Amino acid sequence: MTSGNGSPSLSVESDQPSWLRAKLADFLTLSRVVIGLVILALSFVGSDAYMAVVILLIIGGITDVFDGRAARRYLGEKREGALGKHDLEIDIFFVLCALAYFSFSEIVIPKLMGLGWIGVALIAIAAYKGKPKILLIFEIPAILALIISAGLYDLGVFLSIVVPALFAGTVINHKRIRYQLF
Repeated sequence: MTSGNGSPSLSVESDQPSWLRAKLADFLTLSRVVIGLVILALSFVGSDAYMAVVILLIIGGITDVFDGRAARRYLGEKREGALGKHDLEIDIFFVLCALAYFSFSEIVIPKLMGLGWIGVALIAIAAYKGKPKILLIFEIPAILALIISAGLYDLGVFLSIVVPALFAGTVINHKRIRYQLF
């Protein structure tokens, strides 16, 4: 491109998003898989890793809030990256990894109860792939169990970190929450 005086223009506008912007939503979605696996690995550390797990859960929640927004902003009408169609399954995987941490670490949730819920949820994921409302039946109670477990385990951390993060996430993502619940 040239500027009005015939010299080359320094800014080149493109209708196509850059490669990084086009993949940002997928990176954010995939990061929840990685964070979930790290949380699962921290199960072997036990309750000593509790603070790290809380921080990782908040980071994972942030990526969940912004992956859809990034897809809509940078992908336009397509509105979904390569992993977008698996977002709900990845969200459930992330939540189940956190539930496994609380179960294996025996932080409030007994192992057998946590493993039972994880088993039922994995069967539901396999059986009802592509039916989001049915998958939410398993995701929402698991999230509530995590919130309650965090509160019962360490009330100070819960009130100072978890509650403000939940409040901020709810305010930022209220439309999605309302859609999923109703």
